[in-house]
Amino acid sequence: MREVTYSRKIRFQFLLYSIFLFLLLEVLLRLPYFPSVQFRLVDKKLHCLETSGSFFSIPWMRLCSNQSLDLYHPEKNIRYHVSTDFRGERITSPVVTDVPESAGRNSYNKGTPEIWVLGDSVALGYLVSDQESLPWALQNELVQNKRTGIVRNLGVDALGSFGIQERLTEVLKDSSPPQAAYWIYHISDFTDSFRELELQNSVKKRIFVRVSYILSKYSAVFNAFKIVYEKYKPESAENLVIPSSGSVLGPDHPHRQAAISLFKFVKENKIPLILVFLPEPNETYEPVLDSALVKEVRQIAIDSEISVLDLQKPIFDFWQRSNREIFLPKDGHPNPTLYRFIAEEIVKSTQQ
Repeated sequence: MREVTYSRKIRFQFLLYSIFLFLLLEVLLRLPYFPSVQFRLVDKKLHCLETSGSFFSIPWMRLCSNQSLDLYHPEKNIRYHVSTDFRGERITSPVVTDVPESAGRNSYNKGTPEIWVLGDSVALGYLVSDQESLPWALQNELVQNKRTGIVRNLGVDALGSFGIQERLTEVLKDSSPPQAAYWIYHISDFTDSFRELELQNSVKKRIFVRVSYILSKYSAVFNAFKIVYEKYKPESAENLVIPSSGSVLGPDHPHRQAAISLFKFVKENKIPLILVFLPEPNETYEPVLDSALVKEVRQIAIDSEISVLDLQKPIFDFWQRSNREIFLPKDGHPNPTLYRFIAEEIVKSTQQ
């Protein structure tokens, strides 16, 4: 009897010490000595999960509304500012429109034609401040060329073709089709299609994503564990881009099916989609043209009668001519210089 009581006492003490250690680590890891953990906690203030439906519904990632955050990515030594409006869309202009949330999207543009920028972190403007993002640069180009149109940034981190279609479904509930919708294609969409298909087919995966999101939003210990895990297993990091060589999209490949579904959706809903291709960065952050994946996706778009704006060669020529960096160091996302050039090319394409 004494042995049973002693064993319970040991287990109880172990539990107490474990809780104490966990809480102590939660406090210590939030100190300035751990900037990587701090970045992840602050970054999660910007990202929310779509809560429509039940706990078992697909958890789509969205930007949180009414945010104004200064972020510092310690591994890449980049500081940037992100602001969102009451819809959870990144701000694309210094002009603040005072519209109550209940007013609806159409009251926001007041009859002015809209231009939508779709895609993942490239469209969103990852690691650059609001005024350095592509949608902001595109809005500036329209103003300078005395063109009408309000640019909306519908980009969301790690959003694939399935996710873009779902995003458009949400926006169309309160908005008319735009004057033009530019999908800034990124090769990470290849892996995103697998992840999004798994979310659609697996309830366990949906629950896992929701639990992981909650832990990453509130737990410094969980974020520290993820940092260490991704350091020693880089393929587990978010937004991993695969090398694209050889034929990669079979007839039943999830990425092909997702792209075809999206192209069919935009045609049915009268959304004038333009698929924009950019060069990929190599290991030394130099632009690479026409990877196998890009070639195949471009052909799928052409076969689906979707407009294509291929900026790979113009960007490559600009890079050679100007001798300027066009990708963020230690990262590979476009830098402000490249975003401005893309915006100029988009406006030029509408004048032809």
